[in-house]
Amino acid sequence: MGEVIEISSTNSDAIFRALAESMPDFVCLASTHGELFYMNPAARRSVGLEDESAVASVTLRDFYTDESWRELRDLAVPAVNKAGQWEGRSRLKNIKSGQQTSAHTFMFRVKLSQSDRSSCLAILHRDAETWDRLRESLTESQARKNSILESSLDPIITINHEGLIIEFNRAAEQTFGHARDKVLNTRPSDVLFPPSNSEEQGNRIERYLESGEGSMLGKRVEVTVSRANGESFPAEMAMTMGQINGAPVLSFFVRDIGARKKAEEAQDHYAAELERSNRDLEQFAYVASHDLQEPLRKIRAFGDRLEVKCRDLLDDTAKECVSRMQSAAARMQELIEGLLTLSRVTTRARDFVQVDLAEVVRQVVGDLEAQIERVHGQVEIGRLPTIQAEPLQMRQLFQNLIANALKFHRPDEPPLVKVEAHYVSPRERRGSRKSVEEEKCRITVEDNGIGFETEYSERIFGIFQRLHTRDVYEGTGIGLAICRRIAEYHGGEIKAHGQPGQGSKFEVLLPAAQTKKKRSEAD
Repeated sequence: MGEVIEISSTNSDAIFRALAESMPDFVCLASTHGELFYMNPAARRSVGLEDESAVASVTLRDFYTDESWRELRDLAVPAVNKAGQWEGRSRLKNIKSGQQTSAHTFMFRVKLSQSDRSSCLAILHRDAETWDRLRESLTESQARKNSILESSLDPIITINHEGLIIEFNRAAEQTFGHARDKVLNTRPSDVLFPPSNSEEQGNRIERYLESGEGSMLGKRVEVTVSRANGESFPAEMAMTMGQINGAPVLSFFVRDIGARKKAEEAQDHYAAELERSNRDLEQFAYVASHDLQEPLRKIRAFGDRLEVKCRDLLDDTAKECVSRMQSAAARMQELIEGLLTLSRVTTRARDFVQVDLAEVVRQVVGDLEAQIERVHGQVEIGRLPTIQAEPLQMRQLFQNLIANALKFHRPDEPPLVKVEAHYVSPRERRGSRKSVEEEKCRITVEDNGIGFETEYSERIFGIFQRLHTRDVYEGTGIGLAICRRIAEYHGGEIKAHGQPGQGSKFEVLLPAAQTKKKRSEAD
């Protein structure tokens, strides 16, 4: 506690004089008959008096225009005698120069002492232009504030230092179902919150107003609020403290999140159902492929017996039927193996580790050496980085892309396949420092083959989709579907570009580093 200072009448006179002498506004004291007995320096300068001693030689009437003096005498003084104060406009004149100025005037009645029943007039003038600019600024500020309040899509409610609502915007009326005039000067705990926790919220608000602090201030928190019809709904609310005329006020910014919560719940349910459906589908593909293998093996085994043991008993037509049966069974075997490979992308994946893509491509080219020699092809390996990935899937990715490039070559020109990669970053991050997790690796596999029409750039990634018949180019039509599944499993994407007779280019965009969440999904 600070030291209590007792102020005597002598001290109070000194304090008043020091305060008045430092004020930039016109301040004077006069008797109720208009006789001056004090003018501060700003007042003396305004009317052209050189020093304090000259005050006794003038009266109030001397430095007002006739019209202003009549208004002060006939309107202001009676109003002060009746209500204790008056406010209006005056025209002051300089005694020496005669120059006139406009001023905003405040007149008060002041008792000289508690024991003395006599009183005097205190008159304060403020430059009219300055006062007008101030009031205009305040009016504009209030207009902007009201515009913001009324145009806000979210409810905004303000309470004063007594805990009563003083602002309730249009959005609040629409959200809560209360008319503004019915809510003003009521307590928010009686209007905004369900009866079950209105007392708790009311106590919290009182503590915040008293202390100026609280755990919910400046934060967005989820609360349950209620409408006029008693319906409760979830809302996101922020509370901020401010001041009006030196007294604390508390503002609530409320957002109805009922629709968002329902959408989130529906999305979570849909995601769970989709995940379950994907698991069931992958399991079905895996199991069905295995179950299909057994009868297929018997078909091929009995076909082999017919060819070996009954060759001499079969005529040419029967031999052709057996050959076609074996060929169809072989194609079926390839399709089943392709489906198994596709399902294993997510069901049999290993952990993400550091994978040297250059080493992977060299191994793939070694595996394809016989095919490369058969078509007199060439594979050029450019710069390839090391990224976090599933090693076997990276091998499958390059195996399919390079094998496709070798297969779909032009008859009159040996295939040339170029494989390279480089790091890229999102457009908004270019030129700024980025973490490893934000790096992307763009892999390109380009060839000089037969190409394809642009309209088929998406279709070729579908399962069993082919642009050519089997008698021209062999294959199952699953390879590129596997490539897309691998790219998406790694959080990336694959695109195809081509022109007929001008070759093809496949671009695979993969994250350079996988997040922990992705690793856990791979386990």
